[in-house]
Amino acid sequence: MRKALTAVALAAALVVPADARLQDRKNNASREGVEALEAGVEAMKASDFQKAVDEFSRAIEIGGMNEQNEKAAHLNRGIAYAQLKQCPKAIPDFDKALEVGGEDALAYIQRGQCQSDIGQVQLAVADLKKAVAMTPDDPAYAKLYCAIAFNGKVYAEAGPACENVVVRFEPQNAQLTQASAQSYDAAGNKAKAKEMWTKLLALDPSSEAAKQGIKKNS
Repeated sequence: MRKALTAVALAAALVVPADARLQDRKNNASREGVEALEAGVEAMKASDFQKAVDEFSRAIEIGGMNEQNEKAAHLNRGIAYAQLKQCPKAIPDFDKALEVGGEDALAYIQRGQCQSDIGQVQLAVADLKKAVAMTPDDPAYAKLYCAIAFNGKVYAEAGPACENVVVRFEPQNAQLTQASAQSYDAAGNKAKAKEMWTKLLALDPSSEAAKQGIKKNS
């Protein structure tokens, strides 16, 4: 029987670099906005996400910040909205952060997680795939990609995504090995399915699923 994988929610605050703050403070028109941005970051650190939303919103309304700080305001507000379980409000902020600041793994992973939460699985998987490609050494991102693709039944992506976690980070993880094998099976990739079922049998010689999977794909 196919069992859902646990997808652990990710949360992080993008702290504004000091040089960016100093650059903006040279412009009196932007100083108040930067101070609101900094207050939002402090609220994020304290897990006061509603206050963070309010401060980042104030910074965005004031405007006049440099590109780096404008991106930070939208990205952090999106993360705060996501923590408040308000993904429909968060996603436009992640869109804006990517528009202003370009490719960003954190923006992709956070937007992808929100898209998954509201049932936009294909969009979620596409974003998570980009984030993992940009940060291949991050096991948390890789596991989230595997879990969301598998739970969302996007098997063509889940097979290699879960295999990647097993090969690179958790070679003894029978659950993810089985998820990869099941996904390859569902996607019709007999060779890879047999390979992963064989790995599962090596990890768990009593696994009937592995034995049946090997027989089915031989």
